[in-house]
Amino acid sequence: MAAVPEKSGKTRKSLKEIIQNDDFGEESSIWESQPIEIGGVKLQILDKISGKVYQENIKKNSSINFGPIKIKLKKCFKNGPEDDKEISALLEISEENRVIFSNWLFASSPSVNLFSHPVYDVRIEF
Repeated sequence: MAAVPEKSGKTRKSLKEIIQNDDFGEESSIWESQPIEIGGVKLQILDKISGKVYQENIKKNSSINFGPIKIKLKKCFKNGPEDDKEISALLEISEENRVIFSNWLFASSPSVNLFSHPVYDVRIEF
């Protein structure tokens, strides 16, 4: 019979809570694991008009142009190996030199901070 782990009394913070609060101090622990900064992410871009799905790799602190929109990756993290699989990215998306989206996107929950555009849908892939 497997041993049942003891409850520590700690309340587990999710990666989303830590990143959205930009709180990376000692008290931001999600038990033993901290978010791990990564060098880039894979984006999935849907052209709603043609129905085609494109995949683009983007590196941290760089940008890509996709049609009339420019996507810049500011920060990106993944969960530690002890936690549920998650990738998060802080994206800034602009069109005609005007920022139309600047927020976090999460691979496991694309609807948390939805990028709303009449032609394109942008998501993060695992």
